[in-house]
Amino acid sequence: VHKLWDARGYMMSHDEWRVMNWDDACTSRKLSPGQIAADNVRTCTGLVHAAAPGARVFVWSDMFDPFHNAKPNYYLVNGDLTGSWEGLEKDVVIVNWNSGKADESLKFFADRGHRQLIAGYYDGPLTKTRAWLDKAKNVPSVMGVMYTTWKSNYSQLEAFAAMLDEAGF
Repeated sequence: VHKLWDARGYMMSHDEWRVMNWDDACTSRKLSPGQIAADNVRTCTGLVHAAAPGARVFVWSDMFDPFHNAKPNYYLVNGDLTGSWEGLEKDVVIVNWNSGKADESLKFFADRGHRQLIAGYYDGPLTKTRAWLDKAKNVPSVMGVMYTTWKSNYSQLEAFAAMLDEAGF
């Protein structure tokens, strides 16, 4: 992929794992789901760095956020996802979509030394994203904001950009 695209950054899709640690390949390792996730993201980051030295690496926040999905009793995960964040190198940019617990999540990743990209909008009212931006404004590790749509709805893109200007982003 890097030879074809020569991109300056790559997004890993570690996101919303609903089932983990039930088959022999996982359970025989005698690791918690959090340790398995940490090992996986460490390995994947290494693969990206080996193929594309100097490229930025991005990852969704949820599976590494103790205020989101990196916790005990997550869906059908056999065990505890706590500690998954230990596999994140400091240069991995967190694409943070935890607007529900924005204060805690933003602080957690900032305290770990990660730059963050806010993934806002999600086809909902812009007022929700604006409230989140107000919380993120004073977090120095926030490097930008991404318009995120799952419905290919770009009808709010101009209003989103105007909101970013107004909010000082």
